[in-house]
Amino acid sequence: MAKRVRKTDEEIQDAVEAVINQNLSIRSVAKDTGISKSLLADLVKKHKNSPEGNFQYVRNIGNRKTLTKDQDELLVSYLRTTSKMCHGLTTMQTRELAYQFAVTNKIVTPPEWNKNNKAGIHWLHGFMNRHKELSLRKPESTSLSITSSFNKTNTTTFFSNLEKLYKKHNFAPNMIWNLDETGCMTVTKPPKVIAVRGGTIPPVFIFPGVYFKENMLKGAPIGTKGMANSSGWMTEEIFVESLKHFVNHVQPTVDKKALIIMDNHATHVNLQVVDFARKNHIIILTLPPHCSHRMQPLDVAVYGPFKSRYKQAMNNWLTGNPGKPVTIYEVAEFVNPAFSESFTISNICKSFEKTGIYPFNSNIFTDDDFLPSCITDRPDPSSLINDNSSLPSILQSKVDLTQSGNILDQPSTSSDLNSPTSGIVNKNITKEGREELGIVSPEMVRPFPTAPHEKKNKTCGRKKGKCSVITDTPEKD
Repeated sequence: MAKRVRKTDEEIQDAVEAVINQNLSIRSVAKDTGISKSLLADLVKKHKNSPEGNFQYVRNIGNRKTLTKDQDELLVSYLRTTSKMCHGLTTMQTRELAYQFAVTNKIVTPPEWNKNNKAGIHWLHGFMNRHKELSLRKPESTSLSITSSFNKTNTTTFFSNLEKLYKKHNFAPNMIWNLDETGCMTVTKPPKVIAVRGGTIPPVFIFPGVYFKENMLKGAPIGTKGMANSSGWMTEEIFVESLKHFVNHVQPTVDKKALIIMDNHATHVNLQVVDFARKNHIIILTLPPHCSHRMQPLDVAVYGPFKSRYKQAMNNWLTGNPGKPVTIYEVAEFVNPAFSESFTISNICKSFEKTGIYPFNSNIFTDDDFLPSCITDRPDPSSLINDNSSLPSILQSKVDLTQSGNILDQPSTSSDLNSPTSGIVNKNITKEGREELGIVSPEMVRPFPTAPHEKKNKTCGRKKGKCSVITDTPEKD
């Protein structure tokens, strides 16, 4: 069978006009020209429905990519970066960006794009199919405090303090601890479990109630300590009692001090806690505020398995006790198997390793990890006057875009690509390649998001926490 030859636009246009102007049948013209009868019939119908019969055939470019492979890669790089910054684009925003990117780079776009001022839905489907590393996901709710606080400055301060303590006290691995609380839910108020781990120290339970009863610890791990508080939350007094529980099991000495790494909640950071810790040879290093999701070992690799196994134990109990509600008197029984299966040596070692605490690794986090905090980064204004080369590449792009004005009002030339305003582009495309392509990068078309400056609140509450060694004399004073 002979291979069908693609007809030119002129040949197809002539065939349509032959049907319209010469009153020839679609079948005969299709047979004589070798054009598909169904295609010719569709085109004739469009010609008749066009205003004043002004019809010009334009080949369907739906199967031809509007953007080249290199231009596609620039969009992928941009989308990947904004996603890591916790400001990923929706499908509609992606289509709008693709159209603006094409127009700015003087790329011929389909009529549908020009009509709607955005790329077509079929382009989006093809784009996603070509780049399997991209996927459509529902974003998680994220606090601005969390995304902005986990930055290079805060982590550098923490690792600097940690390194100084390691050099000064030479802690043994079994004397490095992480302390934190987590809630264990029931159908009533949740009790709190203090999990202090570095070996096999039993947990501490804080039950909601005025008085503690021994049967609240039914089925708990051996050696567990129980306390009660009307709110069920941590207090300064209860935290000191928890530290006494820690001292009884770890027994730190002058020659073998213990290091506790924990968050800087108000109940943890106070004079009563500091005095007790100093008298019992405990060094306390607090984490930077709002950084525990990445820097606290328990949060990174232990609490996840613990919560999962706790829910499984509760579900098993509910299955065996149909119609009976869960109360605080069953919580310890659920915690026991979950505690032993999740607080393992393997999980504990992994949690300290992933946070860079032990083995010590101050470079555990990369620049990509800090991308969300770039939204609120505030460069030193004096440094921007003469030089901004020390800023992260994203911030350089923001500064230069501010100075250069609206890129959409400027012509697209290869010289633009030599300027710092090119921002973050695909590393696989060389500078010479971009100059040859004459590509204006997507972040020039749609700059990366930047949070506005916050007004200082003079009537704020307690002093903002910070990473510090609270047992040091200057901090104590």
